Amino acid sequence: MNFFAAQDKARRNTLWMILLFILAVAGLIFLTNLLLLVVLAYLKTGYFVFSLSELNNFFDLSVFVGVTVGVSLLIFGGSFYKTLSLSKGGPAVAEMLGGRLVPQSTNDLQQRQLLNVVEEMSIAAGMPIPKVYLLEEHSINAFAAGQSPANAVIGVTRGALTQLSREELQGVIAHEFSHIFNGDMRLNIRLIGVLHGILLVGMIGYFILRSLRFAGRSRSKKGGSGIVAIFALGAGLMVIGYAGTFFGQWIKAVVSRQREYLADSSAVQFTRNKDSIAGALKKIGGSGPGSYIEDPAAPQYSHAYFANGLGSFWQSLFATHPPLEKRIKAIDPGWDGKFLAPRASRQPASPDVSRAASSKARTGVAINAAILSAAEAAIDQIGTLNEENIEQVRELMIAMPETLREAAQSAYSARAIIYASLISHQASNKEVLALLDRHANREMPALTRQYLPEIEKLDEKMKLPLLELCINALRELSTNQFIQFERAINKIIVADKKVDLKEWVIQRLVIQQLNEHFGLRKSPRAKYSTLGAVKFEAETLMSLIAYVEHEDDSKAAQAFDHGKKEIGATALNILARQALSISSLNQSLDKLMQLKPLVKPRILQAMVGIILADDKTTTRGVELVRTISTCLDCPMPPMRPATG
Repeated sequence: MNFFAAQDKARRNTLWMILLFILAVAGLIFLTNLLLLVVLAYLKTGYFVFSLSELNNFFDLSVFVGVTVGVSLLIFGGSFYKTLSLSKGGPAVAEMLGGRLVPQSTNDLQQRQLLNVVEEMSIAAGMPIPKVYLLEEHSINAFAAGQSPANAVIGVTRGALTQLSREELQGVIAHEFSHIFNGDMRLNIRLIGVLHGILLVGMIGYFILRSLRFAGRSRSKKGGSGIVAIFALGAGLMVIGYAGTFFGQWIKAVVSRQREYLADSSAVQFTRNKDSIAGALKKIGGSGPGSYIEDPAAPQYSHAYFANGLGSFWQSLFATHPPLEKRIKAIDPGWDGKFLAPRASRQPASPDVSRAASSKARTGVAINAAILSAAEAAIDQIGTLNEENIEQVRELMIAMPETLREAAQSAYSARAIIYASLISHQASNKEVLALLDRHANREMPALTRQYLPEIEKLDEKMKLPLLELCINALRELSTNQFIQFERAINKIIVADKKVDLKEWVIQRLVIQQLNEHFGLRKSPRAKYSTLGAVKFEAETLMSLIAYVEHEDDSKAAQAFDHGKKEIGATALNILARQALSISSLNQSLDKLMQLKPLVKPRILQAMVGIILADDKTTTRGVELVRTISTCLDCPMPPMRPATG
């Protein structure tokens, strides 16, 4: 199953989950009304009636409507509240589980190694770099959470950090990346909300029973009957609520088990090293704490961990993961059945030592891009990882100027990197720096001047990875700091009365991702299911790619025709060069972001077909396609311009 099919399946699973939720609510309403009828009958007759024909004599339409409305409001309101509380995406889930954000500027070598692994794999996959949270648990476990890649996080336990080797840690992270690619994260968060609403029915029953402790003991028959009725109501609601939760947990477990096998196999495919993820699973089996998470909120997210996070009773009752033995055998059929006793991993070498020791540290590192052999092959690589790309991204990071790499790891200095990247495209640096004096922090102009010379001479292949590192660090800004930063960026872009494509790329990558992270922009809803519904928008962006690749209009038209033939969209026509503007590009991209998953690959395949039309691609064209792909939430691995 490719990336787009997996995303479409996740969307359909969400609809299926909503249907099951509605059926569960209907069942709970019926059972609650039935319970109330039994209680009312007892209060009037003094004995419990269970015959439906007899209970019909006590039926009251107004009571039925009131109970139906009340239970519906309770469940839907509870689910809505819980979902809203998790609307910030991954960070909300990580904090719910007691996670602590690992700062980009950390000096802890193990944490720095973890951040490096996540950064390398993200850039190799062409997706936004997730923030990383550390859970102070001795067990070995991890999870991915978020509403979209822009607000995704990776959570890792202290046990995984200290007991796994770098290769094993990479296997675990690759497993979590598979969940991100397959669209599992949003479904996981919605499951938490749905189950919370159903659980409220049982919680009300629990509180009713607790209230009996404070009720006075009446010796009268009437008072005794009232207490019995209240007890029956509370106990019945508990049974109904927890029965609903039982089946909800069961559905969650069934869905989760199948996804774990897929994520395991994907991790092996990504890293090309079965021993990495198999080694992590073997260490879980040989560890005392195993993979159990002790935080009280752990059961709510049990379906999303790398390995089973609950204790032995819950593991047998609601096993959200296949047994370790089966998972290991699926990866390593020749396994001898012996688990590994984990030992504390060696402290990784410091970044400086790693840089000095690497013989591959050099400028001009090339990113592997065999995927550009054909447009269809390029699209097939979306939502995947490649060990060669991961290794070459690691080399690129080593080759990146140390001052820029370190600056990109701090939310404070990352702003200056972005300012310098924008200013390097402006004709007059002095005027723009004067704008910074008025609209940015006091220290920013001097810091921007410091980084400007290195930005201007930076290898083109390093500019996008540097931006991605900066975006990750900038998520640590406060909302007010980000708003000030965004205002300064917009002032710089319009300073020379025009917006060139390099500025547009920076603006779309940086501002869009950060706006989603800070909740200032909602993730678009999938709305359009045909290419015809976005014909003009597709023509706009495809025309842009054609003109970026070719200065000659006739050659641009030929490239455009090549792109539309790739997808058989003969009705598409190239627009005039003068008809394109930054405003039309933004509006077109915003609408294309509302495409349903199975339509997106057609647009992207046409764009890749355009830049491959004459077998001579440019860095600018490749970066533009990757920017559009990122905005469409379709992570495209790095591509190497062909010289033809």
